[in-house]
Amino acid sequence: MFKLLSRGTAKLYTAADSKSEYKTMIRTLNGDNKTSTLEAQIVNDTLLQQACKTLTHAKEINVIHDPSDIRKPHSKKTENLGKVRDLKGNIINGYSTHNAVAIVPTEKAVHLLSHRAYSNKDAKFLKKECIAKLEKNKAFDGDDEAKKLYESGDYFNKKTIGLYEIKAIGKAVKDANPDALITHVLDREFDDTEYFELIDETLSQHYIARVKKSRISDVKDPQGKSIKLMDTKFDNYGEKKFQKLHLAGQCIQDGKIVISWQQYSDYNAVKIKVYDRTGQSVFDDGMLLLTNKVISCFEDADQIYLTYLKRAKIEYVFKFLKEGLGWEDIQIQDFKAIQKVLSFCFYVASYLYEIGEEKTYDDYAILLADMGGGKGKVTRHFITQGIRDLLNHYRIGRFLKTKEVSQTQQDAMCNAFGGGL
Repeated sequence: MFKLLSRGTAKLYTAADSKSEYKTMIRTLNGDNKTSTLEAQIVNDTLLQQACKTLTHAKEINVIHDPSDIRKPHSKKTENLGKVRDLKGNIINGYSTHNAVAIVPTEKAVHLLSHRAYSNKDAKFLKKECIAKLEKNKAFDGDDEAKKLYESGDYFNKKTIGLYEIKAIGKAVKDANPDALITHVLDREFDDTEYFELIDETLSQHYIARVKKSRISDVKDPQGKSIKLMDTKFDNYGEKKFQKLHLAGQCIQDGKIVISWQQYSDYNAVKIKVYDRTGQSVFDDGMLLLTNKVISCFEDADQIYLTYLKRAKIEYVFKFLKEGLGWEDIQIQDFKAIQKVLSFCFYVASYLYEIGEEKTYDDYAILLADMGGGKGKVTRHFITQGIRDLLNHYRIGRFLKTKEVSQTQQDAMCNAFGGGL
């Protein structure tokens, strides 16, 4: 972990001080080192336990779940190399992850909870589309092999991992703080009734989820045809004006936010549209949220929207992991070793956030970059330089304390080498 922090990269060859140290790292990560029982799950479980301890004081906790692709477009020989999308939507090589962070609404701090990496090319990965075809007895390429895997029950996919992570995290947070009001914040990746039922019925917790515009409501037109939830007119309505709003990379001035809501069976639907000063809708489609929270007035509906917007905090975590710690720079081929390095990076990032003393990623990144000589430039290079200098500061401080070097002696040594103070 010290190597990852001080070098600011997941490239182990770069992080190691020697070829011998690099070989030892690899042997430990791929399991060849019999004296070590290092496992990614142990790192992840430890992180969740530690994070939950920091949340025992909170009256309200929002848990943000989000996937993040580890893109490896130039990798070819890496084990279990799966398929993901690049920023332009193209299919490239890479790995998938499920991640979760927690925030307390009244605080700035971000608490990293859990990370799990997997590959959709794993022999035990079974797409939900294949499961749907098997359940309907539809033939497809490889259906015999898929059927055996399905009947064995020894399979996984994005959905099974999502359900497992939400349940495990929700239970861990609740066990640590039984009186806290826990809300799971989900993006469109989780637009599935099973997720909502798990949170509502099994965990007895709340959810706020953005859903796809194709989701169907329980309302039908005069001809009996189902209507999209996005296209239905909600009974309740309210709006608020703003002078300046930064949203989705845009700066909108003198506009208004229109929020409408409606109860449907076991949930409330909230629709949000943003208009500019001319009255034109800023986005082609509005935002549609579902929640099991009670909405009795406009302020409640607005709070649902504001809580969902906090989801952006996990995007800053991914940005820090990828730009500050080189999350996608891994150059090893063993998949289990890759999972461990990714988990270590996530754990290291959690440490950096915790010592940030409730500063957001933006504030903390600026501080680290300045420490690293950025002079106003916040780049990966200056962030990692700041991390290195910070660690050296702690390491030297511990050394001086252990050796009982007085401040007078420290001043004398600095002056002797022309450093001053």
